[in-house]
Amino acid sequence: MKAPFSQKTTVCVLTARGMAAISSVAVAGADARAILGNVFHSGTNTAKQSLTVAPGEILHGSIVDGQRVIDEVVVGCEGENTFVIHCHGNPLLVEQIVTLLQSHGAELIDADRFARASYQKSTSNTIEAEARLAMQKSATVAGVKILQAQISGGLSQWAQDTLTAIDTLNIDHFKQRCGEILQQSKIAQRIIEGVRIVIAGPPNSGKSTLLNCLAGQEQVIVSDAAGTTRDWVSIICYLGDRAVCAEFIDTAGLDDALADADDIERTAQKMTRDLLKSCDLVLFVQDVTQQAEGAAHVPVIYVNNKCDLIQEHKNTRTREPKSFSISAKDNNGIDLLVQGIIEQLGVVDFDAAEPAAFTQRQRNLLSAIINTNQSPEEILSDLLGLRPTSRY
Repeated sequence: MKAPFSQKTTVCVLTARGMAAISSVAVAGADARAILGNVFHSGTNTAKQSLTVAPGEILHGSIVDGQRVIDEVVVGCEGENTFVIHCHGNPLLVEQIVTLLQSHGAELIDADRFARASYQKSTSNTIEAEARLAMQKSATVAGVKILQAQISGGLSQWAQDTLTAIDTLNIDHFKQRCGEILQQSKIAQRIIEGVRIVIAGPPNSGKSTLLNCLAGQEQVIVSDAAGTTRDWVSIICYLGDRAVCAEFIDTAGLDDALADADDIERTAQKMTRDLLKSCDLVLFVQDVTQQAEGAAHVPVIYVNNKCDLIQEHKNTRTREPKSFSISAKDNNGIDLLVQGIIEQLGVVDFDAAEPAAFTQRQRNLLSAIINTNQSPEEILSDLLGLRPTSRY
């Protein structure tokens, strides 16, 4: 596979950590050495010079725009036609350096794209490059195992095998298989990236107490007064043997009357409803001693809280699916609730060796196979990165 930086020179901000820290700007491509030579002056030399630095070596000097020194920097050569400028962390300086490099012909790209392209220099296809990049961000060890499996088999092997047998491909079966992969990819994504679970429900139903119970320590002020939580608070937990990383978010109690009370309450209610639209799962907490309406959003697990207050409610799973009775105050029924959450997420017994699309690019391509008449051969080639460019 041709090196991804061979045809054009790119610039990418790798790190930018604030005013007092160091930022790193990468420059790579066929003209990287020439472009950097136009703006970098080593030592105290202010004259334009060719950049003579070998892989593994570093140079100290300045980035200069004409006669104006932008910043004192260290430039490291990380490989053929690949350089990293380490400058001061002031974002204004970083912006000036990037703009200067662009004015000399470099194209600005984001860090993920840059890293993926870098990995492609030493990998067999784009799926492998994306998997190695995703491993650095995986929320769990189980997620890393899934990603590793996509390199040696999984999505990569499926795409290659399908491309080899393209002349005998049954299009209907092929599209069905793509749909199956997309479905199991949703579960893989939960294991790799983690999940967001919103704790919602009416005011004073015990949402904050449940969050504190899941956290194992007090994270939220708990009060008998309705509307105590106005802003959302979150904790990170690992669930089950699969070690799924879950962000639990405690939200303001859903109440139309509170939404009309004042601007602060109105904003809090809107934030809750926005979170409900973007999460993976809702725990809808209800006070079993009161009548409460259900939630319209799915998927939902209904949590009947405060069952310690009435004798007829047992601290066990209820007959209704996706519904549990607990006492967050006494920490009763929590284990069953957590098990129900894991089951709802579908991560139990997930086969890491199965093909799974773990980037939006991959999911878009599989969706295109199902929803368009574009050539399967072209899309599979795009999936593996065998074509020079891709719309996805």
